[in-house]
Amino acid sequence: MRKALITLTLALGLGSMFPSFATLPPEEILKDYVMEKGYSEVSQNIAHALIESGAGVLVDVRTQGEFDAGHIEGALNIPVDEIKPGVDPALLPDKHKPVLLYCRTGRRATTAGQRLVANGYEYVVNFGGVSTWHYGLIATP
Repeated sequence: MRKALITLTLALGLGSMFPSFATLPPEEILKDYVMEKGYSEVSQNIAHALIESGAGVLVDVRTQGEFDAGHIEGALNIPVDEIKPGVDPALLPDKHKPVLLYCRTGRRATTAGQRLVANGYEYVVNFGGVSTWHYGLIATP
């Protein structure tokens, strides 16, 4: 009985110390967030809230095969090798609309983000990769 009471007390205490951000609505998560001009990096809970609120174009910069194996729902696939200095991707015509980038770990998204900013894209956000994404992936049938 005493062990169960201690376990319950610890669980309740830790639960209040580490709230689950996944249960908060996007507007609550984003209430103090200001998107920076140029290239920036954000946490995945901020990225998830941005995606849920429709705050930009979601772009997976991995290869087609990686994308087909599992990607975030609603993402466009534009491999990093197709994002070149001086060449705007046809799928991203609006340079003023935020671009939310990811790859497997965030490294290719960094390269893609820097190239997009050099090409004049106003808001480019990298949130890392699917290797740490906890919000679910879908596969291309």
